[in-house]
Amino acid sequence: MNLFSKLLRNTLWQTLSLLPKQPRKAVCQSFYGRGFSDSPKAIAQELLRRGWTVYWTVKTPEEAASLPQGIRPLAVDSPRAIYHQCTAGVWVDNCRKWAYTQKRGATRYVQTWHGFPLKRIEGDAVDALPPDYLRAARKDSQMCGLFLSNSGFLTEIYRRAFWYEGPVLECGFPRNDLLFGPGGEAAEKVRRELSLPADKRLLLYAPTFRKDKGVAAYDLDYRRLTEALAQRFGGRWLVLAKLHPNIAQKAAEMDLDPRYVVNASGYADIQELYLASGALVTDYSSVMFDYLCTGKPCFLYVNDLEDYKNDRNFYFDLDRLPFVRGETREELEQEILQFDEAAQRERIGAFCREFGIKEDGTAAKKVADWLESR
Repeated sequence: MNLFSKLLRNTLWQTLSLLPKQPRKAVCQSFYGRGFSDSPKAIAQELLRRGWTVYWTVKTPEEAASLPQGIRPLAVDSPRAIYHQCTAGVWVDNCRKWAYTQKRGATRYVQTWHGFPLKRIEGDAVDALPPDYLRAARKDSQMCGLFLSNSGFLTEIYRRAFWYEGPVLECGFPRNDLLFGPGGEAAEKVRRELSLPADKRLLLYAPTFRKDKGVAAYDLDYRRLTEALAQRFGGRWLVLAKLHPNIAQKAAEMDLDPRYVVNASGYADIQELYLASGALVTDYSSVMFDYLCTGKPCFLYVNDLEDYKNDRNFYFDLDRLPFVRGETREELEQEILQFDEAAQRERIGAFCREFGIKEDGTAAKKVADWLESR
């Protein structure tokens, strides 16, 4: 964006934010306009069902075309998008707003955030985050009118590390409501859109990103992985590799043998991938805490544990997690072969009690009720 465009954008935010608000108009965004997904998607669908006018920010025409009927696209940072954000009664987002964003008047800003954290974040990780991000994050928290939490543990982090003193709704993450339904339609959609064979069982590989934005840590042996899954759980297996949105384009740099693995990084809604998959492999990503709602097998592959820990460190020791882990490909293979379903179920129950996890499939409804009551 050139200097003139930035000046125009900032001027529009300053002036249009003074306009009157439309109480039942919502502008929603996920991962800075990367697609129709995550908790903002679930809230947008619920508000649309209740007769609200709902807009969604997008980066590409393809994303605009993929929106369901009734959800109106806005090109990120366009004058039209700025106008509708400045006149909306509600904003819904799962990431921070940029520092130039202006909120004035009666707009209610719902921050859903994007996961129960393992690694330290925001004010608890000031040494690992850029100063400009921290400044924008502080401003973002000041603008927020509601944070969504899935646990007493996360609520405490909001209070301490997010510089936030406003309302918190401990209702679970709306994106996970989908995991409490039958899921068959979503699973069929995944297979159809990714052209997956009907006779293969699916494992989702969804690691988080590294500080250097590289892909060296993603060194799974996909052939051995699928063979171990077949030996332990039966059937023939295929891996769906979904990189973090911050580095999704880097999947092209990975050696993905189509006999064993398919690149699913471009698939927007990871909750639908959860429903289609029979197991998950991740590392330090918060996806593990969503996936526990499914009760399916989950394995952690942490081949760079010390390096990652030295970068951000963790809120608690990995031994408290309810999932087994391997630091090498051989260790991961052994954990799969000796997987104990009952033991994982017992560990998940204990973990949810210890951290106060709240997920029951009604989060989006509770958020909409909260907004309409005000």
